[in-house]
Amino acid sequence: MILFLTSAIFSQEIDRNYLQVEEASAGNFFGVGARAMGMGGAQIATANDASGLVYNPARLAKVKRIEFSGGMTHQRLNNETGFIGNVQPLSSYYQNQSITQSNTRFSSANIVLPVPTYRGGLVFALGFNRMKSFDHAFHSTFIDPTTGAIGLDALALETGGINMWSFGGAIDLSPNISVGGAVNYWKGQDDYLQEYYLQTLLVRERNRYLYDYSGWNAKLGFSVDASKFLSVGATIDFPTKFSIDQDFSFNYDTAGSVREYEELGHYDLTHPYSFGAGAALNFKYVTLAGDVYFTDWSQLKPQARAGVDDRLYKEIYQEVTRWHVGAEFNMPELATKIRIGFYEDPIPFKSVYLKTDRRYFTLGAGFLIDQVMTLDVAWNHGVNEFRDNRIDMVKESYSTDKFFVSLAYRL
Repeated sequence: MILFLTSAIFSQEIDRNYLQVEEASAGNFFGVGARAMGMGGAQIATANDASGLVYNPARLAKVKRIEFSGGMTHQRLNNETGFIGNVQPLSSYYQNQSITQSNTRFSSANIVLPVPTYRGGLVFALGFNRMKSFDHAFHSTFIDPTTGAIGLDALALETGGINMWSFGGAIDLSPNISVGGAVNYWKGQDDYLQEYYLQTLLVRERNRYLYDYSGWNAKLGFSVDASKFLSVGATIDFPTKFSIDQDFSFNYDTAGSVREYEELGHYDLTHPYSFGAGAALNFKYVTLAGDVYFTDWSQLKPQARAGVDDRLYKEIYQEVTRWHVGAEFNMPELATKIRIGFYEDPIPFKSVYLKTDRRYFTLGAGFLIDQVMTLDVAWNHGVNEFRDNRIDMVKESYSTDKFFVSLAYRL
């Protein structure tokens, strides 16, 4: 929604088609687990802990001891808007603005239970993980050139996310082949606030959108140790069927005259299939991993959404390929592992404003404590930018820092 708000401010027009079908739950990868996110999220062929429940359930078969784990995240997002052209006097009317939003949240709790078997492995897992973050912020100001007063001041704040409760398991079909699956229940909320202020007209508008999400889906995973050095994996995320309750409230104040309006609604939304594949090279002191995910977001299927033409989803959303690469360096003499990675999380809708997609550089470290505990930390830094070249190079840029901390105990 932030992008479309920008368009409204700078071009004084809103593409209503985009506004009708903008869906925060589409795409929007956040990441789970400090080990995974230190390696850029590349885990389909290399997960070896409870995060396999999220990335590839088949990898749960690699966990040989009972494991309890939990984690927290901190996200700091900075938004900057302004004019970057050289045309005068326009550059003096677009004020450069910056706003920062920070949130710290409990992000995961998992338990993995290996079952004693005569041959191979059988493992079950139960977990809670924060899968999507809706945290965003935006601020922009335009000065009326005729009066010097604020022509339009716009603020947008968005908070919330979607959590996933999972039950899954994995089994070794042979010494080198594992298969696993998980059933997932999704639950969360998106709280989006818009405020507009026109000083010259003494107009203040406030819009608030609340969306409550709940839904189910399943995931299958496969893992093959092709050789001593090579592991490969694949995953299938089955469609997630969301039930969404929405609450829209509107407040319009003109020189003290106030109008208020509230509307409740409900609709269903089905996310499409998502397919993932990954490979990892495993050496004595180094692991190299890479993943790729494909999702055709034009197959989003809404049901009973009043006033929205379902065909708009096919016109506006697009196929997306998300990719991750990472490395882990083992230093056994220090009981420490160092991690590095990179990933790109493309915007799932078509946009004439997008200049750079969401790209993240990642760093992390893991520490073995007394042979039974692991402490993992990770830092992700990402940027993306929108520009409207039709309006003399107006820009909207984001810088995001994510911090992950995970603690695991194995019996």
